[in-house]
Amino acid sequence: MGEALDLTPAYCESVASFYDMFHRRPVGRHLVEICTNICCGLRGAQAVVEAFEQELGIRCGETTEDDEVTLRAVECLGGCGWPTIVAIDDYHRLNVQAGDVPAILEELRGG
Repeated sequence: MGEALDLTPAYCESVASFYDMFHRRPVGRHLVEICTNICCGLRGAQAVVEAFEQELGIRCGETTEDDEVTLRAVECLGGCGWPTIVAIDDYHRLNVQAGDVPAILEELRGG
């Protein structure tokens, strides 16, 4: 692609790695993104991340073996007034706490 636009591979990589909307490898059927910026971080984002990791059996940046869920920690989801924000397939959930994670995943899995 860089050649078609007369751009170096390094420039293309820098753009693709900077923006959260670009994925450099395949993602699962569902994309779960957890805001870890300062507001969410102060309201328990790390505990939410850990709860998702434990429930899914993967770490941030990974996809479940069945290719259903990709888990990502992101810098900001723009909901600083309602932390912690979790985006699932671009639908934002507000005020998420670690204890909410099992129910969120059950709903996601169609339970």
